[in-house]
Amino acid sequence: MARSLALLAAVGVAVLAISSAAVAQTGLTITADEAVNNFPDGITFSATVSADEQITDIRLRYEVLPDGTAASARPEFAPGTSAAVEVTLDEYLAPGTIINYHWEVRAGGETAESPEQSFFYDDIRFQWEKVEAGGLAVYHYTGDGDVAQALLEVGAETVSETEALLEVQVPFPINVWVYGSREDMVPALPRTSPTYEEQVVTLGVRIASDTVLVLGEVSYDTLRHELAHVVTAEAGDSAFGSLPAWLDEGTAVWAQRDKGGYGDAIEAALDRGNVFSISEITSSPGEASKVTLFYGQSWSIVQYLIDQSGSEKFAELFAEIKAGSTMDEALEAAYGFDQIGLENEWRAANGLPARATPEPTEPPQRTTAPQQTADEDGGTPTGMLIAVAAGVLALAAAVGFAGITLARRLG
Repeated sequence: MARSLALLAAVGVAVLAISSAAVAQTGLTITADEAVNNFPDGITFSATVSADEQITDIRLRYEVLPDGTAASARPEFAPGTSAAVEVTLDEYLAPGTIINYHWEVRAGGETAESPEQSFFYDDIRFQWEKVEAGGLAVYHYTGDGDVAQALLEVGAETVSETEALLEVQVPFPINVWVYGSREDMVPALPRTSPTYEEQVVTLGVRIASDTVLVLGEVSYDTLRHELAHVVTAEAGDSAFGSLPAWLDEGTAVWAQRDKGGYGDAIEAALDRGNVFSISEITSSPGEASKVTLFYGQSWSIVQYLIDQSGSEKFAELFAEIKAGSTMDEALEAAYGFDQIGLENEWRAANGLPARATPEPTEPPQRTTAPQQTADEDGGTPTGMLIAVAAGVLALAAAVGFAGITLARRLG
């Protein structure tokens, strides 16, 4: 459903109420239906229902757009022929989320449903203004319409360029919410640890499939980076899996006009001959000291693929991943080499030798003899314990404030 449904309620309205909801079955009615915006703590839906016979089931059925995540929730209620119920969705929801919902009530073998409603979950702390064009909307509250218009133009250009690169069209409207300060934006972000919030300032983030948050004081490249993530997700993510971090982030850096410290970091690492293996950048690093090089190398590999074989092959790579191919399969289909082959081609193009392949290691020998049984041959296979570490992305970007590390958290 188009994001223009947001206009069903003015931005900033906290309550959507529908009185005297339609009767779905004789004697079984939903007489009140209300949704209250508790931003940033979710939405409370409430209803009053009545029936001629005992009510056996009440459910709130809802769908979070644009991804179409359908779900239901059952409120508590006492047995009887009437009930006043409520359900609070207190999980994180991005500003601008639209939820389609209706109540379903069952009594005496009959089922009634209230009319479907659409609720626009916005940040009710501010009076938002909106400028929009071509499927992109920019929400702002600072009153600087010129800045919002400039962001709109930069954003539309970025989406168009990235769609052309990846040969894909984003099928839903995209929303950009511009916050005037860090303090204003923090409540709109997913909860993190207090330590993280103290050490990291989020400049921009793709917070949902169709939603980007940015600080109004940052460069246009922050917006370009985040909007590129909207397009890469549409081009490559699917139920089969998601893009490796180097491909996703490398393409987002490609969308920036100024690569900044990322370019400097990869140039210095290449001079030293000390770069990541491609297996190390399939996920984002958990150490802040590695983040800048991670972005720089990711962009360098992406740029190499585009420069060597053009955008058509690069778009084919994304399409193969979206169709369910593994990364090695997708690279083989588009370029004729796997990830190791890509790494060594990129290294050669940058004057580095092929990465040495580690020699297979012998399993450790027993230090004590095992207890023998009739069918043992004197030893058993030794298992290998593999520890998998999943780091939380702390995406650092130094931005001209002495003594403070600013980070861009990217979806």
